Amino acid sequence: GSNSDRTALMPLAHIQSAYPSSERSYVVSFTLTDPRQLAYAEQEAVGLFRNIRRLSRMDPDNFSVTKSDSFARSLIENLAFVDMAAKAIGLITLLGAAIGLMNIMLVSVTERTREIGLRKALGATAKQIKNQFLIEAVVICQIGGAGGILLGLIIGNLVGVALGAGFVAPWEWMLLAVVVCIVVGLGAGLYP
Repeated sequence: GSNSDRTALMPLAHIQSAYPSSERSYVVSFTLTDPRQLAYAEQEAVGLFRNIRRLSRMDPDNFSVTKSDSFARSLIENLAFVDMAAKAIGLITLLGAAIGLMNIMLVSVTERTREIGLRKALGATAKQIKNQFLIEAVVICQIGGAGGILLGLIIGNLVGVALGAGFVAPWEWMLLAVVVCIVVGLGAGLYP
């Protein structure tokens, strides 16, 4: 229990000599700083216990080793669910941003009818006007994407430093973000 008044700490050899018994059972618990060393530590513990119990190579183990890796397995399964949920939230957010950008561009086109009419009167073709709005949409998306990448790097690495990890720059994801921003910008610029 937690009552230190009822606790006695003595050397194991002294207890064994003072109270000899063949029905003695011990539980040894240990943790590792590096989980990758679990198999090695388990083999070392088995070898040590076989030596302590004076078992020959032919004798079966008269002890058991239990690992609590079910908690780790459960944690990994939960992390996979969190990863899937984060991706779904990211896709929904991206879809919402694309719809918002399309609405902004639609409002921009309808509010700038005088400018469009003036440009047509001065000789601008429909393709040039379309390209103007496409470029505007892509630039707006790239500004938002660059801001998102910058904030992601800052916040992600602050969390990483707090958890003891090093600096991480996920170049593949940043490239994917740029490509997605271009595609969303083109879609948002073409629709209006």
